[in-house]
Amino acid sequence: MPVPGAGPKALVKRKIDGRALCQLLLKHCPSSEGKPTAVLEKVNTMGGANNAVQTQGSLMRSLGAIESVLECLGYPLQYVAPQSWKRSFNLLGREKTDSLDAARRLYPAAAGDLSRQKDHNRAEAVLLAHWGRGELA
Repeated sequence: MPVPGAGPKALVKRKIDGRALCQLLLKHCPSSEGKPTAVLEKVNTMGGANNAVQTQGSLMRSLGAIESVLECLGYPLQYVAPQSWKRSFNLLGREKTDSLDAARRLYPAAAGDLSRQKDHNRAEAVLLAHWGRGELA
């Protein structure tokens, strides 16, 4: 996701750059190929000691920004619960490194972009796209 820095005193340190996301999507999904269905993970806020209000707000803000860009581009949206797509990869209750390993196995050419443990979110995005491609095709 394209995210510029928001500055050291900002409550939300990073936010999605909608214009850059739009350009990225248009680059990789040219209009000549039709409108691809975008698969988004169905996220919800959760209570609990490990779920800060700022984190929850940031997550929902990011979802809204992504939805807005996709809707402006006219891409159909499909939401999927994490349990649904993770089940197909046997990742329910597993470690973050398992998502990295699964994405690297499916897409060896992407291994360089999935080399660090902190790339687990990127790996899950790859797996979610792979799931969507198989389930929605």
